[in-house]
Amino acid sequence: MNHPKTNWPDNKGQALRAILVDDLDKARGLLKEEHGELNLVRGLLDEIDKNPKPLKHLTARLPEDILIAVSYTCGIGCQMCSSGFADRSSIFDDYKHLSPEQFDELLPWIDAANLVVYVGTGETLDSHHIYDLVKKSAGKSSTLITSGVPLTKEKIKRLIDSNLETICFSFDGITSAGHGSGNKKYSETILDRIDKVQALKKELGSETPKVMINMVLNNENVDQLEEMIDLALSKGASRLLLSIMTPLDDDLFKKSIFTDFKYYQEKINRAIKTGNEKGLQVQIGDADEIKDSQSCSSVDKMLVFNEDHYLPSVCCGPITMPIKIMGESPDTYWNSFPFRYFRSMHAQGNAESLPAACDTCWAMHPLKFAEKMQPGNNNFDAFLHYSKAGELKRNNLWAEAEKIYKTIIEKSPDPTWKGKAYFHLAEQKIREKNYPRAYALFQETVKNYYEHQLAFAYLYLLMLILEQNRNGVHEHAQYACTDV
Repeated sequence: MNHPKTNWPDNKGQALRAILVDDLDKARGLLKEEHGELNLVRGLLDEIDKNPKPLKHLTARLPEDILIAVSYTCGIGCQMCSSGFADRSSIFDDYKHLSPEQFDELLPWIDAANLVVYVGTGETLDSHHIYDLVKKSAGKSSTLITSGVPLTKEKIKRLIDSNLETICFSFDGITSAGHGSGNKKYSETILDRIDKVQALKKELGSETPKVMINMVLNNENVDQLEEMIDLALSKGASRLLLSIMTPLDDDLFKKSIFTDFKYYQEKINRAIKTGNEKGLQVQIGDADEIKDSQSCSSVDKMLVFNEDHYLPSVCCGPITMPIKIMGESPDTYWNSFPFRYFRSMHAQGNAESLPAACDTCWAMHPLKFAEKMQPGNNNFDAFLHYSKAGELKRNNLWAEAEKIYKTIIEKSPDPTWKGKAYFHLAEQKIREKNYPRAYALFQETVKNYYEHQLAFAYLYLLMLILEQNRNGVHEHAQYACTDV
């Protein structure tokens, strides 16, 4: 069953997709009569003698953790909501929940996983299919994340009957930005729902679902953390999972821990240590402290199926893959070129190689994220400059367009615009037959704008051509973008 909001690729899109899943023969067939937008791609394909897979050593087993968004409605109205429910109760007019048929398309991924997490995008329990969906993942560790508000005794019983392993309540204490917006009634409701779960488990002689609490931290509730630890222990919770509120606007920034990251980092780490000493498992992500920086725990481990389940994410952050799932096996998709390239970027382990979104990710580099979030005075209008450069390019005034693209790279604080500007510089280098330089510029394109499908196709083909010409991918460091 198709996602009603997804955009399926046309013939050109299918050709690019074929390249990224290593099917160059199919791409050649689709582009056989191409004389337009992808003419440069067809030209590069014609230069490749064989069909080796670039980065073929960077394959991985299917992800251990599968996160599935099953509901796209929520009526709580949290200010910090990044899914769009701060001022509305539904994202789409006519698409409310993941259907059983859509869920069944994910079963091959679930079969290979160890953990299945049912997590929004909205209120998970708004889906009337949720009990049957959980049953279908029987035999796997399973967690359902909920505000808890819709829970009734009958719903709790159905979750117990479905063999749900863990129910995780979103509860942030008293804070205007968090779940329930600091409303006392909301807090009382959540604590009542936790009590109901524990009571019904005892009544039915069931050890599951275990109760977990998820607390999103900001500077309004950090001082409540030790109180939350004691509360979790008193309610029989098995774990307190912490995350950090990532501000969406200036008002939320003022409420975030990033106003004084080092100060709040120390307080949070001290509270985490206290909680673990008291016997409660307290973690922030997969760690027992917030560090200034750390490697990503999601690489090769997690896949997140959001409202468009044909376009999953590799983490809970902003990285979007440039291809959709279209009927191939999970292994083919999971080990397609964009995933292999993502692994190569993380394997190098330095800021120069990471995607821009990862280098300033709150989970990987919270200190850098804090620095990025500081209010600034950069009023550079990248859109206006980009539009002007595009007009000049269309009028064959490349020299003038090139200057503007370079200005965008220099001045724009937004990596997406940088990536788009790098793309045009790189494509011009292909026209000039300067393939090593084009390769280096396309690396910068996807580093800044990872979902750029055409850039990835160029990168794939250039990698093969340069290897074929015995230049070797690892010799390309000499082509760093020093002239931009």
